[in-house]
Amino acid sequence: MKIGSLFGVDVNISITLVVLIVIAVFLGNGTVIATIFFVFMAHETAHVLAARALKMNVREIELLPFGGAVRIESVFELDPINEIYIALAGPAINIVLLLGYSAFQNLGIISTNNNDTFARANLILAGFNLLPALPLDGGRVLRAILARDIGMKKATTVAAYGGLILSLFLAMTGFYAIYMKIFNPNFFLLSGFLAYSAFKEKRTASYIAVRDIAFKRDIIAKEGALTTRELIVLYDIPLKEVIKSFVPHRYHFVKVVDHSLRVWGYLDETEIVNGIMDYGINVQIGRLLQGR
Repeated sequence: MKIGSLFGVDVNISITLVVLIVIAVFLGNGTVIATIFFVFMAHETAHVLAARALKMNVREIELLPFGGAVRIESVFELDPINEIYIALAGPAINIVLLLGYSAFQNLGIISTNNNDTFARANLILAGFNLLPALPLDGGRVLRAILARDIGMKKATTVAAYGGLILSLFLAMTGFYAIYMKIFNPNFFLLSGFLAYSAFKEKRTASYIAVRDIAFKRDIIAKEGALTTRELIVLYDIPLKEVIKSFVPHRYHFVKVVDHSLRVWGYLDETEIVNGIMDYGINVQIGRLLQGR
């Protein structure tokens, strides 16, 4: 649901967050919601400014119950270093706001309140988002770190499982609260949303990997050079399994062999992308060498 724009970027809000806001307003917490919304926007503005500083085109922002998601259109989007910078920008601004607010309290510029919403909102948003679970910022950092060694698809899957584990933990916490005669629907709403988002990230892992391969040509054109990496693959392995071993910011050459390790031929990433487009992601890699 679109609610406006920020620096020319569309700002959307998830239905789950709308439900949480309605519940809070109904309970008489309108001022609290306004404060939290400001903290959310500061968090997302930091993501946008970090992306702009890295010369990326930001398509939209989606406000979520735990922060938000910045949609980026750029050939450098999948550079792990860039993803780390952008992901950490959100929690970083929350920490800066928290420290600044604490400093003003110590100087007596603003009154001290042990139950201060602004301070708690920044602390919770920064801390929660740094957990290593997709779609949280910490999950994106984890994916970027792992992607260098195990590839974007596998890294996305690992980080998405982190999101599912966190979702299960929140649900169990909610049930335990009920057992203690405390009912807080937020646990279940956040749990459901995290599970949905984690499954969505996991489903798009293959698409992300293929898109990363397709962007390599543009990256070479922009940067002028790209480190290569060679793989040896059996001829009967499906292309979807081959691209799992591809890592970002590396151009791969694949040596195709049979089970006796006799060489059938060589393929590069461009040929593999063309093969996926022509035959689908489930075709055996040996098929691409037929008719040569």
